[in-house]
Amino acid sequence: MKFNTAWGISSGCIVPTMHIQAVSIGEAVPCEPFEAEIHSVFESAVNLRLENEDRLITILVTDHYELPQGIRISEKNIPLQPLTVGLRAALRGGILRFGSFPLTIDIRSSSIWFCRLPEFHVNMNTSYAQTAFSTAWALLNDEQQVRRAEIVANNLISEGTGSLLSRRMQQPVKCLIDAAAELNGRKALEAAERIIGLGPGVTPSGDDILIGFLAGLWCMAGQTQKQFSFIHSFGDALMKIAKQTNEISRTYLAHATRGQFSSSLTDLAEAFADGGDVAKAVRAAMNVGHSSGMDSVTGFLFGLRVRKMENQSGAASLSV
Repeated sequence: MKFNTAWGISSGCIVPTMHIQAVSIGEAVPCEPFEAEIHSVFESAVNLRLENEDRLITILVTDHYELPQGIRISEKNIPLQPLTVGLRAALRGGILRFGSFPLTIDIRSSSIWFCRLPEFHVNMNTSYAQTAFSTAWALLNDEQQVRRAEIVANNLISEGTGSLLSRRMQQPVKCLIDAAAELNGRKALEAAERIIGLGPGVTPSGDDILIGFLAGLWCMAGQTQKQFSFIHSFGDALMKIAKQTNEISRTYLAHATRGQFSSSLTDLAEAFADGGDVAKAVRAAMNVGHSSGMDSVTGFLFGLRVRKMENQSGAASLSV
């Protein structure tokens, strides 16, 4: 990361201004001038609400992953906490400024990160994919149990087991899988309505599962037009009920419906598709957030196991 310090004036005092060069920006970050305000501030992320738009972009302080809506800064010692909710921000000439706050972020020479997940095709009929799935499933459940997570993937397919949240999700998750196997958008939406916004956290567990599920579906679509049509129609319907959750989750869901996901989920999909190190990719994906990463991996694995049965029932096959 490149940065330098100049001097500016804030509240009548001369203070140092830090100029930071962003490492990368996601494909969904607008490069044209925009106005925004700070929506939320966390230890390693600041969300900006774009003016007159129902979506956020994220200033992300990490060396580990990208977001389609992210402006990534590779310096963990940069203090974002002094930024406050409601502070105005603006991008002009490729420089992001924050009112009178002495910080600027330069995106002019930043590389643009593109999510390639929809390009990958996972063939679950291969022995490699089946072994990879078993490895990922075991690692996921072990980690969820070690962290005493509210959602444990095994409990979502074992009726009457697990936490109250797991038990609430069991039936709608099963219905979602069945509906996707049948390419039934109406049933899929009915199931999603019972999942969206469910659970605690900045991004509720139900939302993270839906995002991961969509990632799995994109990987399974291959070149089948019917499956692509289902994903698009389901995604459009999903965004109509997205007001039931918060703005941060809604942003992630909006990108997921377009086939845009974090680099951690993208790397996991690539490992499944191209014979990469699935165990390494699973561990990296699970390490995002407190439980969001684990919940997203849960949804992703469910999405990979959606199968249209050869019999007339059209029920989903979810074997682990």
